[in-house]
Amino acid sequence: MNIDNLCMSCMNELYGEKQCPKCGYYVDSPQISPYLPLKTALGNKYIVGKVLSSNCEGVTYMAYDTERKSPVTIREYLPEKFVDRNINSTEVIIKNEWKDYYYEYLRKFLDLWRSLARVRGLSALVPVIDIVEENNTAYAISEYVECISLREFLLKSQTGYLNWEKAKVIFMPVLSTLSTLHKAGIYHYGINPDNLMIGRDGKLRLSGFSINEARLEGSELSPEQFEGYTPLEQYSYNGNQGAWSDVYGFSAVLYRALVGTVPQDAVSRGMNDQLIIPARYAEIIPVYVINALMNGLQVNVEDRTQDIEALREELSATPGNVVSSFSGASVPKREEKPQAVQPVQNDEKSTIARTVLIVFLIIVGVGLIFFGSYLGYEHFLKEKEEPTTDEIVQETIEVPDFVNNSYDMVAQNPVQNTRFKIIQVLEYSNDIEKGYIISQSVEAGTVVPVGTEITFVVSKGPEYVKIPSVINTNVDYAKEILEEAGFAVNIIIKDNNGDYTEGIVSEITPAEGTSKVKGTEVFIQVWGAPPSTETETESTTERNPFYNGFF
Repeated sequence: MNIDNLCMSCMNELYGEKQCPKCGYYVDSPQISPYLPLKTALGNKYIVGKVLSSNCEGVTYMAYDTERKSPVTIREYLPEKFVDRNINSTEVIIKNEWKDYYYEYLRKFLDLWRSLARVRGLSALVPVIDIVEENNTAYAISEYVECISLREFLLKSQTGYLNWEKAKVIFMPVLSTLSTLHKAGIYHYGINPDNLMIGRDGKLRLSGFSINEARLEGSELSPEQFEGYTPLEQYSYNGNQGAWSDVYGFSAVLYRALVGTVPQDAVSRGMNDQLIIPARYAEIIPVYVINALMNGLQVNVEDRTQDIEALREELSATPGNVVSSFSGASVPKREEKPQAVQPVQNDEKSTIARTVLIVFLIIVGVGLIFFGSYLGYEHFLKEKEEPTTDEIVQETIEVPDFVNNSYDMVAQNPVQNTRFKIIQVLEYSNDIEKGYIISQSVEAGTVVPVGTEITFVVSKGPEYVKIPSVINTNVDYAKEILEEAGFAVNIIIKDNNGDYTEGIVSEITPAEGTSKVKGTEVFIQVWGAPPSTETETESTTERNPFYNGFF
């Protein structure tokens, strides 16, 4: 093939046209500096085409492999902060003040793409076929797969989102690929709908790899972040990044695919988390999938699903068998109302009308059959996303043990409210911390339909009561008043020299008017009987144990 006749955008032959009939690219379109000039030859066999994308680390070009006679893509290490390139030149000029960083990141660039080349057989990965070092920089060459971004695919779909049955077919293989990459020490840190590409074969492939410094705060590059898809730890200089960071990105993309909207960005969620599954979608997304999404999208690293394998297990679960602090929502099977039966008129006009109607329906039915055959596979891809009433099956779930858990954590869970109908009853408790669940109306482990009502008895904490005034009242009256207030009463008989009335309260500990926890032990001192004679007093002292050692 004559290189001069190639379209630099899609690498198809132009046959002398000034505009490509396939992609609309104009032959005279210039390449913007500092990118490689169009038709630059690399490695003596790769012809550079137009720029496809770029970020702080480098640039990706469309290209052509003259040996394979097929399109490829080329990723050039080109951190613009560190380098210059003269117009119409291929050589990279490194700025003196950035030389150390340039070569350090160049080494990491080569390590990344060599590692990707070693795992090129992964199903959800575009194969890396070559690495070239020229022009004082490096290039990674990958096979070209005709595809569109997942973002574009979703925007062009009939509804803007996918149902789970279709989504799991294209998303689950990506998890397998990510798991293998993580085991090889490769983390993407930039998963979003623009870096996931869907090909004509229906497969979803992960693209857009860059060195870690291009995606994390604290490096000398300006980090590339994707609002709604980048986890909170990647916005921090001291962030704790790892497999869980890709878990967040993947979960956010799956959320976008199933719900049709971009998740709230992580920074905003860190201040006021309002991420929910709208009721419309919670009705049709399986409970265990919602559960997995919520776990994967936790803002705090320690609360999030920690690795891809764990996320895959949650997404592979069966409804009703997954129980965790975050649970999903479905919708009970809707009851179909019987249609009223209309009386049939047996006159001649009615018979003719029915005959005409039957013939009309037959014609329409035959037409629809031929129309469906004509649309074929494309019609299948655009089939109605919403499930019919018959497709929605009532799901059952196992009730978790909520006792001793924070009520707010359960009730404010955006998914939990759609799984159960939650009712709160407040109750004082000296044993359970305020705000924590004392008991639940449905026993843990019980399998119930989605939407079941559960009443939580929630602790108000200890009840504080003021000690009533009982000094100078009769002991029986004082005891009754104190016990009604919720206190435990202990009576201590106090020696009476004859100056005080027997049975009258003289002191109370703790003091009157102080607030104490209901159930606190209260001691009241009561005047005893006055002595009539010295002998009787001695006798009384011997009989009354309160006199022995107390006074």
